Amino acid sequence: MWYMHGIGWGWWLFMVVGMIAFLGLLAWGVSALVRGETPGPPPPRERPEQPLEILQRRLAHGEISVEEYEKLRDALTDRRPKTPA
Repeated sequence: MWYMHGIGWGWWLFMVVGMIAFLGLLAWGVSALVRGETPGPPPPRERPEQPLEILQRRLAHGEISVEEYEKLRDALTDRRPKTPA
């Protein structure tokens, strides 16, 4: 009975290695579920650049003049351009 029909100690060795492999696979599966499968918060979305920020960047890079900046800024903020009295 203990020798499984004449296989002897080989069957015992096979069962020990199989049990170690099974327990290792079970531990790996549980740790994978705990670590990787829990959804976290979504990654933060980058805020799109606002029109005034684009305008300031263009002025800083020298793409537009100060007069053009002021004119476009007034148009974006719905300010009335200053008229001479």
